[in-house]
Amino acid sequence: MKWILGFIVLLVVLQIGALVYLVIQKRKRAKQEDSRLTWQLHFRDELYDFATGEQSDMPKILSGNEDLVELELFAFTNLTATVSHQERVYQYVEAKLLPYYHKQIRHRRIDRRLNAYEAIAQFRLKPVATELHQKLHKSLSREEEDVIIRTLVSIAPELAIEEAKQKSDISFFGAVLAVGRSKDLTLWIQTFDALTEPFQMAILQLVYDRDETQYAELARTKTTDANPEIRKRALRALTRVGLEEDWQLYMPYLEDETSWVEQMLALRFLENVAPKESVDYILPFVGSRSWWVRTAAFDALLACGGLEQLALVAKDHPDRYAKQKATERLAKEMKQHVVI
Repeated sequence: MKWILGFIVLLVVLQIGALVYLVIQKRKRAKQEDSRLTWQLHFRDELYDFATGEQSDMPKILSGNEDLVELELFAFTNLTATVSHQERVYQYVEAKLLPYYHKQIRHRRIDRRLNAYEAIAQFRLKPVATELHQKLHKSLSREEEDVIIRTLVSIAPELAIEEAKQKSDISFFGAVLAVGRSKDLTLWIQTFDALTEPFQMAILQLVYDRDETQYAELARTKTTDANPEIRKRALRALTRVGLEEDWQLYMPYLEDETSWVEQMLALRFLENVAPKESVDYILPFVGSRSWWVRTAAFDALLACGGLEQLALVAKDHPDRYAKQKATERLAKEMKQHVVI
């Protein structure tokens, strides 16, 4: 019986001890967090003064607080648009955090590595470019390879372009995200023919998205590319950056044997530039079996030939559906022109 009571007493003592330990640890962590917060606020002020040039000495980093430093650096660079301020931040990161990021990109946990890549890109930490490039030749997941290439675009575009000449297994979306890190596409344009298909398509997509009219000549030359995917992207880009006289480049695609995508893009271009002499090329497509082509044809016909051409289709076109569609479109347009 005594040993049972002794055992119970021991359990009570152990529980009390464990509770006391947890309370002490909780207070210790709270004190540490308060201390870290105080240090972070102090560091924030020093970082601001250094970045703005009010102080010349670089803020010191307390070992173990690198994560707080990174948070403050992200916040500052996201909030300031001043180039001189950002350059001073980049200098600071290179001087104070280079060993830290060298360690992070070798971390066994992929989430730590991925976070480090994004930080390296944002802070333009160029000295790690060679090591990142070498990592691409090791066994990595697709996600990590894509992020490394995006990072290289930000810190060493020449190395990223070197990879883009070989890496054909990257997705189109991944290539767009990578090339999109470049504010200026000139380097990519200069090596366009040597790049793999995903990167070529990504460049043409960005020419369209950004309305990069200075690269219209590239789109023009690729409208006859042997690769149908490149050809379609070039035709699409030219619908936004092309000139009126470029409509003749679309004439070969206004034929029945071309794909419906190319036909639609050609019609969309004609809708945008609206040359009246293109009406005869548009009319055969108002009765197309493809809904996308028909819709684009009516939009182009209205832009190039006006209500008069819609009325003629509604009256005389041999295709019943085309006549019905033209009648509906004509009624809709006439209603919009009525002044109430």
